[in-house]
Amino acid sequence: MSMITVFLIVLVAVFATLAYFTEPSEADKRIQQRLGGLERRHITGEDDQGEIVRHVTFSRVAWLDQFLRGTKSALQLQLLLEQGKVTWTVGRFFFYSACMMLVGAVVGHWWIPAGFVGWIPGLALGVAPLAWVLYRRSVRFRRFDLLLPDAVDLIARSLRAGQSLPSALVTVAEEIADPVGPEFRRCADEMNFGLPFRDAMMNLFRRFPLQDLHFLISAILLQRETGGNLAELLDKTAALLRSRIQLQQKVKVYTAQGRMTGAVLIALPFIAFVMLNLVRPGYTAPLFESDTGIKMVYGTLVSMALGAFFIRRIIRIKY
Repeated sequence: MSMITVFLIVLVAVFATLAYFTEPSEADKRIQQRLGGLERRHITGEDDQGEIVRHVTFSRVAWLDQFLRGTKSALQLQLLLEQGKVTWTVGRFFFYSACMMLVGAVVGHWWIPAGFVGWIPGLALGVAPLAWVLYRRSVRFRRFDLLLPDAVDLIARSLRAGQSLPSALVTVAEEIADPVGPEFRRCADEMNFGLPFRDAMMNLFRRFPLQDLHFLISAILLQRETGGNLAELLDKTAALLRSRIQLQQKVKVYTAQGRMTGAVLIALPFIAFVMLNLVRPGYTAPLFESDTGIKMVYGTLVSMALGAFFIRRIIRIKY
């Protein structure tokens, strides 16, 4: 391992340690924002009631924050972080990805001293933060789907009690757990600040692009244009959503064996490779020292990718 590689590893490790231990907690951030607001009111003599515009920080570095704000991929990544309720900034996400990629590349070139193949562990670890964000996002989406029928029932009962639709959304925000409650609260706040009802509901769908939520929003918007009994319509929508959830759970049970088989077949070669190199470093080196071995590695990766694709197509049932 060259001195430059060692220097880069130590440099990145030092910066990562400093960034981790010097990062203020969420309570400290709220206190600083509160004190900053009090100081501004004291200097300007204005008694503002809070800001309507929601500020999003892409990075604590000023020039990097300005650059990321104008990048489309950074905006999409910020939406993913928001959907997964991950408190990272976009800049911190890229920093974590770079650190993981560097560590994986060093380990890969230690175990696999062969060109591009040695970067495969680095690329795999580099996408680990993105995989974590997508996992958190999928968990929140599944929970949103499970809680949505209860929210629809609550809206219908609130309408029968004489409340308006925005007031019913506030009731959902107070009674339903995360993520449905906070998202409906945000939707109600947007309408209170003057955003049209359709735009507020479309923003909700942008944050949670789920088919069940699309059914609900379409039903509400259609009723507002054509008229009718909204409470009865919501009752039927809630029944439809519950039947879809039951079908989804049955599909998961029926395809559990196929999904587990695919996961084991894909993970087993990589786990065996790591364990062999931990027990006996360099044991797999001859595989990467010949052209035939490298071709076999590439062929194996391609065949595994095709197998994962076909297994996913078999067990993925659209309903």
